[in-house]
Amino acid sequence: MRRLSVAAAFAVATRVFAAEPIALTEDEFRMYQQYKLAMTDSRVQAMKADKQLPAIAKDAKYKLKDLEAAVKKGEEAGDVKAKCEANFKEAFATGELAGKIGRLEMDTTGAQGIAYVQWFNEEQTNLPIEASFAAARAAEACPVASTITVWAQDKAAPKSRVFQALVSSGSAKRINVDRVKDFAVTRYMKLFEKVKSVANGDDLSSESGTPPAAP
Repeated sequence: MRRLSVAAAFAVATRVFAAEPIALTEDEFRMYQQYKLAMTDSRVQAMKADKQLPAIAKDAKYKLKDLEAAVKKGEEAGDVKAKCEANFKEAFATGELAGKIGRLEMDTTGAQGIAYVQWFNEEQTNLPIEASFAAARAAEACPVASTITVWAQDKAAPKSRVFQALVSSGSAKRINVDRVKDFAVTRYMKLFEKVKSVANGDDLSSESGTPPAAP
């Protein structure tokens, strides 16, 4: 019995998505994004090519070799946004939110990656379970995301927001998708920030569009 449990745990820990493997960590992607943003600065552009990367590393307080490695991996990774979004589609095709998904999006325009997951809720008591599942699956599917923003609309009244929250990728990775029904309310919801839920009596009548990703 113990062997089976260990094997199952290993399978969960090593779950990978067949659609698009991403050979970048969250930290490497953040470094690469900061490098790209720095390269748009006129002061950096005015430098000789061999001086740019050392200057960026010094300003960001990175080790030069670490930044060089992150830039190389970032350039080799290709379209990370498209890869993450392909993985999202695969990740949410099964499980608690199968057939309930609205938007799946990855924002790679800023200094860090932000994942967005929207779904349509049928039963308010399931909101903690669905939110926990959404965050955990998004973190697995897109390892470069730093923040995951999740929100739900009422399936019976799609313009009505019933839940919204955000969670760091590090916290989302602590959620076991196979145990969300057991621990969503008692443990996992404590990992989220800026939680608003009609199930808790919160008024979301004025909420519309994409929720803010900043904590």
